[in-house]
Amino acid sequence: MDQRLADLIEALGSDDGLKRKRAWETLTLLGEPAVLRLRALLSSGNKRIRWEAARGLAAMVDPGSVEAFVELLGDEHSEMRWLAGTGLVSLGPRSLVPVLMSLIQHPDSLGHQQVARRVLRGLSADNDVLKEIVGPVIGTLDHPDPAVIASKAAVALSELEKTLQKRLTPGRY
Repeated sequence: MDQRLADLIEALGSDDGLKRKRAWETLTLLGEPAVLRLRALLSSGNKRIRWEAARGLAAMVDPGSVEAFVELLGDEHSEMRWLAGTGLVSLGPRSLVPVLMSLIQHPDSLGHQQVARRVLRGLSADNDVLKEIVGPVIGTLDHPDPAVIASKAAVALSELEKTLQKRLTPGRY
């Protein structure tokens, strides 16, 4: 299995598009055994390998990849940020806190802002409670002052925590 996994990982860097496609599809089907290897490839200097690894992880919907996707929000390549956003939306509400934290830590990053808008909209689209909490953040993502973005993200985190505490209180639903 180790050699087969190594061969599939190597194929992600192939010039043959069909070979790359088969490799990432097979890695996606393998699931857990491939996850750590794919996460490690996200820091590769080879953009193609990083792309294929991110694509595979996004398709796997692996909760442990949240932080790896959040790190990609600051990537210099917009297509990597886009894939990270796809992965975060696929992972659902568990992505919310890390995305808000990334806005607090990097409020001046246009890449974070662009993908965070997409992720926050995607996560709150069918959830009025989340929409109410993250709506003000989404509304400030075009603000020229990064401090305003960071402040709204911090308020949203606080509101999210309060909402969760209310919902976790016995007798409340």
